[in-house]
Amino acid sequence: MSDEEEFDEVGEVGAYQQVLPVGARAEKSLGLLTQKFLKVLQEAKDGVVDLNIAADRLNVKQKRRIYDITNVLEGVGLIEKKSKNSVQWK
Repeated sequence: MSDEEEFDEVGEVGAYQQVLPVGARAEKSLGLLTQKFLKVLQEAKDGVVDLNIAADRLNVKQKRRIYDITNVLEGVGLIEKKSKNSVQWK
């Protein structure tokens, strides 16, 4: 990240607040995508998210990025797979 990169948007996930960088590359970052995915998960009925729907809703062209996020969240014990294409809070 460069010293000249602007920060003007505030993102919230749960009790955490973070200033989000502005710019084309920053808008595609895995960290920002994770925050957006967590918001989708928080808003989901019964805490269950279909990964195909989440990928469409987040406008993700490569589902691999969603799988990367879910694998890490599953690894740290925050979510679990409910079926092949859906996850839920643990």
